[in-house]
Amino acid sequence: MNAISSRILEQNAAVRRVLPKYRSSRWTIADALKVRTDDPTTTMPVIDYNFPAMSNDVMIWDSGTLRDMHMRTVTYKGWFVLWSLAVDKIDKTNAKIYDEWHSRNDRAYIGYWYSADGVEWTWGGRLFQTSADLRPWEWSGSLVMREGTENTVDMFYTSVGAPDGNSVPAVCSGTIHADEKGVWFEGFSASTEMFKADGVHYANASEDAYFDFRDPQPFINPGDGELYTLFEGNVPGMRGQFVVGSDEMGHVPPGYVVDAGAKYGAAAIGIARCVSNWRKGNYSRWELMPALVTALGVNDQTERPHFVFKDGLTYLFTISHHSTYTGKSTGPDGVYGFVSEKGIFGPYKPLNSSGLVLGNPSSQPYSTYSHFVDAQGYVQSFIDTIPAAGQDAESPETYRIGGTLAPTVRLVLDGDRTFLTEVHDYAQVFAQAAWPASLAYDVRT
Repeated sequence: MNAISSRILEQNAAVRRVLPKYRSSRWTIADALKVRTDDPTTTMPVIDYNFPAMSNDVMIWDSGTLRDMHMRTVTYKGWFVLWSLAVDKIDKTNAKIYDEWHSRNDRAYIGYWYSADGVEWTWGGRLFQTSADLRPWEWSGSLVMREGTENTVDMFYTSVGAPDGNSVPAVCSGTIHADEKGVWFEGFSASTEMFKADGVHYANASEDAYFDFRDPQPFINPGDGELYTLFEGNVPGMRGQFVVGSDEMGHVPPGYVVDAGAKYGAAAIGIARCVSNWRKGNYSRWELMPALVTALGVNDQTERPHFVFKDGLTYLFTISHHSTYTGKSTGPDGVYGFVSEKGIFGPYKPLNSSGLVLGNPSSQPYSTYSHFVDAQGYVQSFIDTIPAAGQDAESPETYRIGGTLAPTVRLVLDGDRTFLTEVHDYAQVFAQAAWPASLAYDVRT
C-alpha cells in the first residue's frame, strides 16, 4: 500500500468515528460557595521550613511520573522516572533566588530524574535536544511510554513563546534506556504541534489576551479504546463580556448577587480526540471537542487536568489558584476535582460538593502547587514558598522558596467524596506497573 492510499484509509476511518454527544458540565458559583479551607480531610499537611531540597543546581516545579496511556505510573527496568519543569540556578548562594524563582517560566525547560527506590533521586539533565524547541519555553505536559513498543517514549508538552507568542500543545519523541547505574534518553530532536486554540471551542488570543491553552494529558479512553487528550483552556468569547446567568450561578442562597468581576472567570477543562494513526506514533491530527467542565463565573484557570479511573467511576482532577478565582468566589491554591458515573464525557459533579480535593493550609497558603493524582490516589506536588514561623506568608524577606517536590500524600476516593489519609516522604513515587521491557541492561554509547 502506498502512502496516499494509507492516508485515505486513515481519513475514512476518522470519518466513521462518530463524535459523542454531550453537554459541558459546570463548576458553579454555588458549588464554590461550599469550599472550606483547613478541613483536615481536604488540606495538605504543614511543611517544615527546613524541608530538604532535591538539588542545589536546579529549581523545579510542575513534575510528573513516567506513565502509560492508561494513567498508570510505570517503572522501566526497575527504575522510577520523573520529568520536571526546571531552570538552572544562576546564583547557587541563593542571594538572588527570589528573582530567579519568579522569572522561571521565561527560562523553563523539561528535565528528568531517576531513582532506584522512588525516594532518592538523581538529576539526569535536559530531556530535549535544542533542535526540538519550536519556541523558547517548554511548559507542562506528560511523559508517556508508547503502546506496543519496548522503549519508545513520547513527551506531550506545551510549546510557548516567540516567534508567534502562542501557547501550543506539542509532542516530541525519543527512546528510554537503562543500566545498573541509571537512566538516559536518546532522540527528542524534533517536535510536532498537536493543535491550537480555535476561538470556537476554546478562546484564543484574539478573544482573550490572557487565554490559557496548555498542559496536554493524553490517555486511552476505557469506553471506546480511542486516544484523547485533556488540556487547559478557556471558554470561547471576548474576555470580560460574558453573561453569568442562572446556569453558571447554580443553587445560590436567596438574595445572592453576582459580583461584576465574576465575568472574568472563564476556565475550561478541554478535550481533543486524535484522528491520525496514533498507534503508529502519528500524533499530528486532533479534533477539538467541547469542554468537559467549565468554570464560567467562578475561576479563570483549571491547569494540568488529568483522570483517575477507579471502581467504574471517572475522576477528573485539575489544579487552580486562590488568585484566579473571580467575583466573590474564593478558595485555596490546590487540587480540585469532579466525578462522572458515565465515563469521560460526564456529566460531572464536583467532588466533596465544592470541588476542593486538597488545598493548602491557611498558615501556609502558598506552600504547594501543581498536584497530580495517580491511579492509586498518591499525590505529588512541588513546594512554592514556606513562611517562617509566625511570619507573613507573602513576605519574601521571611519565606523560603522551594523549587523542589513536597511530601507525597494519599487520597482515598470514595464515590463523590475524598479523604486525605497518608503522608509519605518528600518526592516519593509509587508505581502501579512495570513497563514490559527486557530486563537486560542497555549499553551506553
